[in-house]
Amino acid sequence: MDTHPGPDCSFVFPPHPAWVRAAREAVRTLLTAARRSDLADTAVTLTSEAVTNAVNACQAKGCTTPVTLVAEWTGPGHLRVLVHDGAAGLPVRGHVEADEDESGRGLMLIEHGADAWGVCAHGPGPGKATWFVLGVPTDRTARVCWSSEGKGPTAGGCAECAELLAAQRRAVDGGGMQQAVQATVAVRQHMREVHAS
Repeated sequence: MDTHPGPDCSFVFPPHPAWVRAAREAVRTLLTAARRSDLADTAVTLTSEAVTNAVNACQAKGCTTPVTLVAEWTGPGHLRVLVHDGAAGLPVRGHVEADEDESGRGLMLIEHGADAWGVCAHGPGPGKATWFVLGVPTDRTARVCWSSEGKGPTAGGCAECAELLAAQRRAVDGGGMQQAVQATVAVRQHMREVHAS
């Protein structure tokens, strides 16, 4: 059985807003080639947010290192998109003052639209990567669990998901890099072992 629905892609581009559209279209093309139009709208929206955040971070910090987008199939129908930039510091979930505000929504949209997501900073440089996964899990109960706010299990959801996500958020918010990496690995391992089967 072929569990790889289509090609993977990677795209490296300057940290300039003009490239956001090209990044979106690269992901849309990947999904079209894989015949996964069911994921296209969400994937394109979340890619746009992640790339925009990366470009904005680079511009704010004067970073000229290229941004890298990687979109890959990690399992049967499981798409992971990772956006890496070289700007120092981790992104912070913005506070939206009013419904009309156009900024501050990027990570909130990723959090609520993805089946799993995270931010990691590893490697020799000051940069970081924002990643999200779509297509896992496929049922509504598990999806609600993965998008919970970490306030305990959701109705019919997985209690371990909620606990792992809450631990991940505490580790990222607390600024401990090693703890954040370990918590992210625990979330991903649980997702693969329990929900991706």
